Amino acid sequence: MKKIISLILCFFFSCIYSMPSSEKDVDKEIVELRKISTTNPKKAIQLSIESYNSAKKIDYKKGMLDNLMIQMAKYFDTGNFKKVIEISKEAELLSSNLEKMDDLSNTFRLRASAYTELGFNDESLKEFTKALEISEKITSADSRFYYRSLIYTGIGSYMAHINAPIDSVMSYEKKTLDEVLKISADKNFVSKKYYMISRVYMNLGMMNVAKANPKKAEEYLTKALEICRNKNYSIDVQTEILILNEFAWLYFDQKNYDKAIQYAKEAAFMEKKSSFPYIRRDIYEVLFKSHVEKGNKEESSEYMEKFTELNDSIVNAERQMINTPIEHILSEQENDNRDLMNRMMVAGAILLILSMLGGWAYWKRRNKILHKKYEQIIEDLKKVESVSVEEKDITAETLAIENNERIIYSNEKIPSLIIKNDTVDNILSKLRKIENSQKFIKKDFTLTFLASELNTNPRYLSEIIKQHKGKSYNNYINGLRIGYITNKLYKNTVYREYKISYLAEECGFTSREVFAVIFKKETGMTPSYFISQLKQEDVMYLQ
Repeated sequence: MKKIISLILCFFFSCIYSMPSSEKDVDKEIVELRKISTTNPKKAIQLSIESYNSAKKIDYKKGMLDNLMIQMAKYFDTGNFKKVIEISKEAELLSSNLEKMDDLSNTFRLRASAYTELGFNDESLKEFTKALEISEKITSADSRFYYRSLIYTGIGSYMAHINAPIDSVMSYEKKTLDEVLKISADKNFVSKKYYMISRVYMNLGMMNVAKANPKKAEEYLTKALEICRNKNYSIDVQTEILILNEFAWLYFDQKNYDKAIQYAKEAAFMEKKSSFPYIRRDIYEVLFKSHVEKGNKEESSEYMEKFTELNDSIVNAERQMINTPIEHILSEQENDNRDLMNRMMVAGAILLILSMLGGWAYWKRRNKILHKKYEQIIEDLKKVESVSVEEKDITAETLAIENNERIIYSNEKIPSLIIKNDTVDNILSKLRKIENSQKFIKKDFTLTFLASELNTNPRYLSEIIKQHKGKSYNNYINGLRIGYITNKLYKNTVYREYKISYLAEECGFTSREVFAVIFKKETGMTPSYFISQLKQEDVMYLQ
């Protein structure tokens, strides 16, 4: 009898604990999550996923949306831009159905910023434009000013990624400040208002560093830090860490290495409680460089090792997520094509025939465009072959720039560095030698490795490549590698018989998939198409 009673009680309590949360419970969880998210983004993401699942069980749409908005913001803060794009579609659908214009505008803004970070600049600008249009429909004035300020900050970041003049970037920061200052003293918006003001001051500080105005930069950064440390505003910890990191770089540039180490260590201590790998990488870099300048061998070695390990990890993660936005876009196109096919089937056989004819015309046109690109590459390869080294120094990089559309990816800081002309000329001269030496086909040819080879620092080298080659470091090296392998394929018929995986390895890529994506970006065609055209010409020549 006791056993039966025990079983009944166990069953009763298990039923109670398995009951789904109520809407009020989910709302309480969201309030707590917003507090946690300012100090511990990883924990906030984990708990938000659980809260989202609870809301989904009871079909509480608002709770689902609130959790998705938290997740997108925190995924962005931790550098997982792939995840932001993945979940933004559901957030867009929910906010549209619930007519939550603030969340809908913010969804487009976050997706646009994620595209910016991944280098998809056209998609980014389209999403920012939609975000601004929707923000006009936000009924609450304070909400409208706040979300518009976020959008203008995002557009400023986009302008920096496409290498727009620094004054253009600053103009968007000023637009951000104009919107923020319109926000009232409502207690619900105080923290948001001063969060944005602190961000604007931080960005203006960074830009004044770039404009060689350290006093003004220090003034802005000090204002930003004071706001972060004011307990009345509850500013998230990431902003304070970013400002401390910028202070460290400011003092490093001024050769005040003790202060640089002091601020960097404070930032590192705070970052341990959270997890912001991109900021941590920057902190390690300024620490190892400052210790090098002070002659502290043990400390510089320690931080150099940490920096290299973290940088390699971030680069590998970026390589893995490079295809995700493409797959996302293609997935949308496939859905559209599927709907189109259904409509065509209903319309009947005549429309089907017309579509087939249209497809054939498109295929012919596409092949014609591809062949023109191919002919241009061959023509330029012939020019390289016919002109001597003394007459013209054409490197693989020059060929890549002349032939191909350039897509610029950039994870650099918003402002550009001010570097002396003789330093720039010296580094560019060394780069030309590297281009001719073909050292770039090594797999471990990282920015840090090349900077060491050229006896400069990665930050300067990255900026010079961005300004004078028109590319980020990764795209610059990729251009050299693709130029190298197209030249090999053109000159040496044996290479045309090799597998794509071998060609990828030959020019320094880690996988055939990455090689194929980069090859198409640089040339406008797949490696297989390029090789098949070369083979066809061989056959025609023999005939």
